Amino acid sequence: MKRLLCATLAAAFFALSAPVDSSAQGTVFLGGGVTIPVSDYGELANTGWQGWGGVLVPVSDAGISLGFEGFYGNNNHETDGNKTKLLGSLALVGMEWGDPEGLQPGVFGGLGFMRRSFKSESTPVLDNTSTSFAWGGGAGVGFPLGGVNGWLGGSYTSGLGDDNFATRWITFGVSVMVPIG
Repeated sequence: MKRLLCATLAAAFFALSAPVDSSAQGTVFLGGGVTIPVSDYGELANTGWQGWGGVLVPVSDAGISLGFEGFYGNNNHETDGNKTKLLGSLALVGMEWGDPEGLQPGVFGGLGFMRRSFKSESTPVLDNTSTSFAWGGGAGVGFPLGGVNGWLGGSYTSGLGDDNFATRWITFGVSVMVPIG
């Protein structure tokens, strides 16, 4: 089932991400930042970190892009030795506007899946791993950074149907975006 879902998402991404014209170029991005757990997850987990990377391809002259993002993060808990690792991927839709040579505000949203892995050194019987659908969205601003671009922003991500435990977090971070094509 997981392989079918991944294959379907990949096929949809490649089918929908054809550039509007041959001069359009995609972007590869890599970033990281701070995660702040909220909801049920916020009652147990401390502020942690997350890294991400992906690809965006423009699909219109109006600044709309489609893409794919993978993420991995870690949050320690109040109890020493307890931690949660989050791994997932989202198919993205984004929009930027403004001066391509200056600041470009933007918004994005995505749908995909995540895997939450809880490990406890003090009580191993509580160890738990679950996979669920996930969604997220955010906003930020792109800016020139030499021959590449930067992105400074924030996002909210949530697991859907996550074993009656709401794994939700806010991320603030920065990315480096390298044009391709």
